[in-house]
Amino acid sequence: MQKIFNITGNSIYAEKLYKFIIDYKNIILISFFVGVFVNAIDIFTIKYGIDSEAYAHREYREYIMIQRYGSYILYFLIPFARYHIISQLTGIMSLVMAALLTVSRHNIPKEAKLLFVLLFVTYPNFTFLQYFYFQSAYNLIGLLFVVIAYRLIECNRNIFIYILAVIFLYIGVSSYQPNFAVFLTVMMINVILDFIYKKDYKSSIKQILKGTFFLILATSLYYLSIKLIAGNLNSYHTGYIRSYNNIMNELSDIITYCYRILVSYGFNGEHTANLLVTILLILLIIQMIFIQKNLKVTIFVICLILLFLLAIFSLNTMLAWLLIRTMLAVAFYPAFIILLVYCFNSNNKLKYLTVILTILIIGYHTTYIVKYQFTYYMSYKQDEFLARDIMSRLYIKYPEIYNGKYKLAFAGELNRSADHPLTPYIKDNGTYHPLMTKKDFFGYSFFSGGYTERILAFMQLQGFPMSVQPVLNIGQDKNIKPKLDVLPAYPDNNCMILLNDTVIVKLSN
Repeated sequence: MQKIFNITGNSIYAEKLYKFIIDYKNIILISFFVGVFVNAIDIFTIKYGIDSEAYAHREYREYIMIQRYGSYILYFLIPFARYHIISQLTGIMSLVMAALLTVSRHNIPKEAKLLFVLLFVTYPNFTFLQYFYFQSAYNLIGLLFVVIAYRLIECNRNIFIYILAVIFLYIGVSSYQPNFAVFLTVMMINVILDFIYKKDYKSSIKQILKGTFFLILATSLYYLSIKLIAGNLNSYHTGYIRSYNNIMNELSDIITYCYRILVSYGFNGEHTANLLVTILLILLIIQMIFIQKNLKVTIFVICLILLFLLAIFSLNTMLAWLLIRTMLAVAFYPAFIILLVYCFNSNNKLKYLTVILTILIIGYHTTYIVKYQFTYYMSYKQDEFLARDIMSRLYIKYPEIYNGKYKLAFAGELNRSADHPLTPYIKDNGTYHPLMTKKDFFGYSFFSGGYTERILAFMQLQGFPMSVQPVLNIGQDKNIKPKLDVLPAYPDNNCMILLNDTVIVKLSN
């Protein structure tokens, strides 16, 4: 095996890589196996994830359209990572290596490092991202690149290594913008661990300033790329950034949102065990205050922990409320706090208790991961049935559409509710079937929203002819609207009508 690593001819780096893999082979294998196990439903059930229809049509061009230039680069470096199963497995391995590289440099027990990696890999927020599997692997490879970039920056004095780090950081941030917060969080984890062992104030401050400088540099290059390629900064992602005044006006909302995540209720926190982790953090701080003899050290560590929390929620200060799938940096929260509790308690009973708590947290998170994955699988199967049913009706009533003679338009949308005979959901303020758990886009339907282009693209993934072209916003046409008003809605057999060269399918009244 060592000969394989030496094939490049650079024995120094080859030996380091070989030693790293040998030293941490057990952590890598165990963490990867656990990651695959908790994501088994997602990995081993064939389906098309969110945005699959867009990426199937536009391929790598989609990355340019949404300013994910890092994903565009990664697409050409590792094109196979876009596809189902390979995408998820690549993403899980990227998470394992990113978590391990975050703490591998430090002289802490391997047991603590294993707990850190396991808690990170099994954090539920990654499940929300994996459904975008045409891009999810690149998002998570980007996360790994960000961690590698920090490792290159923190202990380096070589200008060429710094340039390489900026390239890695640029790819990471521009592949998925939330990796911005990931870099800051990884930086603070390393700063805290270094200070706890070395008690070097100047070194800690220098690390923070140095890391922040390179992050600003890479982010500036990314924004410059958007300016040059997209034409302006008020585009797909950057248009969401709020002004300073708006941030101040929404400061209380941002604080409330972050608080809810840390105590596991409302918005994005209820599927996590963060409340337990926050209690452990408070107990750890109390322990430091009463046991640590040096008050200056205690205060500085507490300040660093506050900066760690600020790093996690750094994007929230700019963007306020964020979708669950963008909150990747929060995955470091339980992992790091458990690591601190394990490492800085000499009592073996407390260490055993920490291991037990870790297992319980992983089990709790896995419960939600499995629920969400099963919800999406059920929702997809229902959409698959609806698409094929509509295709069958179209072929029977307008067989010429198979040869692309007619265009296609949809009016209305199919909402998930008990009112519809084809959706076996219970009626409780829009909640789903008991086996389904609605959360963010879990349970999302391709037929929701009434987007003709999206529905048609999804049907084309099911085998509908690619020659059929969509007609958008058909329901807003004043000449057509009266005819649509009297047209019965799906699943009535007369829910479709041919007007001029366009077949219109009415999904709802």
